[in-house]
Amino acid sequence: MMELFREAGQQMSMLPHPVQNWMLWLNIVFFSGLLFVFRRAEPRWAVAAHVACFPVGFTIYYFTRDLDLMGVPHILFWTPLLFYLPNAALKDSSFRLISPYGIWMSLLCLTITISVVFDVRAVITFFIRSG
Repeated sequence: MMELFREAGQQMSMLPHPVQNWMLWLNIVFFSGLLFVFRRAEPRWAVAAHVACFPVGFTIYYFTRDLDLMGVPHILFWTPLLFYLPNAALKDSSFRLISPYGIWMSLLCLTITISVVFDVRAVITFFIRSG
């Protein structure tokens, strides 16, 4: 199993630096939600969805050895967040966009949107390549 992690890590280290920076940004934004998990349900769901991506992504990698498909869990777990998070914020009368929580929520939704677009593209690329 450790060999699998080493192999995936080696492939990730060969990705372009902007992609590596994007993956770092994803972790920063999602795990910043830990600052809010004790007061709100939405960050708990966001962090849980992010953490759930790791075992599912590595399971997919185990069977395919292809990094492009590691975005499938993002599509599965994060797309529902794009509907849940804004709706929850709009229903919460105490929600303020210009607040630490509001800024985090905005950055998270924007980050998820961009990531899911990239992930859909990667999955399509995989299937075109597999032909």
